[in-house]
Amino acid sequence: MTSRLLIALCLFACLPVLADDMRPASLSVQQLQGNELLVKWKVPARGSQRLSLDVMFDAATTNVTQPRKELVDGAFLQEWTVSRAGGLQGLGIRIHGLVSNSSDVLLRIVDTDEHVITAVLNVDDPSFTVKSDTAAKASNTVQTYIVLGIQHILIGLDHLLFVACLVYLCDSFRKLLWTITGFTVAHSITLIMAATGVVSIPIPPVETVIALSIVFLAMEIAKQREGSLALRYPVLVSSSFGLLHGFGFASVLASIGLPDGEKITALLSFNIGVEIGQVIFVASLAATFWLLRLAFRNLRLEYLRGPVSYCCGSLATYWVITRAMVV
Repeated sequence: MTSRLLIALCLFACLPVLADDMRPASLSVQQLQGNELLVKWKVPARGSQRLSLDVMFDAATTNVTQPRKELVDGAFLQEWTVSRAGGLQGLGIRIHGLVSNSSDVLLRIVDTDEHVITAVLNVDDPSFTVKSDTAAKASNTVQTYIVLGIQHILIGLDHLLFVACLVYLCDSFRKLLWTITGFTVAHSITLIMAATGVVSIPIPPVETVIALSIVFLAMEIAKQREGSLALRYPVLVSSSFGLLHGFGFASVLASIGLPDGEKITALLSFNIGVEIGQVIFVASLAATFWLLRLAFRNLRLEYLRGPVSYCCGSLATYWVITRAMVV
């Protein structure tokens, strides 16, 4: 039994220590009058260091003004104007540095008629060429933001650990379904409110409390006290802390930005992507446990309670300390 617990412990220990450290960069190219284009390039910062990502335009593009640089909301923002014969038509864009940083870049292109094209550039697809068809594509925005939502939840280790802890609060599938639903509804409410500007809360304290929520769940899992409110009514816990997690999701959207004229579409699409990612994660947990059962036939979910609680609690405690230092 000890060897099995050690195996499970190693699996959790292999998880990366940093959460939400893969925020996507964003590049906006808006056509002005004539052949001039306004460029806004936003690159996430890690502390005071800028990710080594650079945007390159095709040879037909020349700078009209030099980039103005400033640090805004944990990201380096550059804004400048370029000129290109033909404007957006045939414009070639390439992002350098994606291999070493494993990041994504959200590309948004707007022509003079306010038609919008969005795309996601990454290590597998680092370049983009504007085709002749620049008509507004709502489906393009939907697809882009759903993908971003899925990516964020799957790389947001703190959110994933919270969901993993919720599994151990529930003693039946029905209770787990209600608990996950409560978490979904709660974070959807605050995500929409924060993203639309109805409510504004400083993000650093929120991220610290999110880490504390994992510490709380880890303690409840470890103690497994009969009559505990968390064990009796896990949906209350998931929905209460879910409100805070919604603000965490909103901070990511704030760094990415929402396209003008399609904010509601992009917001709902991002939220759908988060839920899809959540389902993928829960299904992955179930599949992993099933594979472990094939290797260790006597393995029970209960045997992993200790490793899960202590690994999640230790990692979340580390986040509490490091995040509290920057509040």
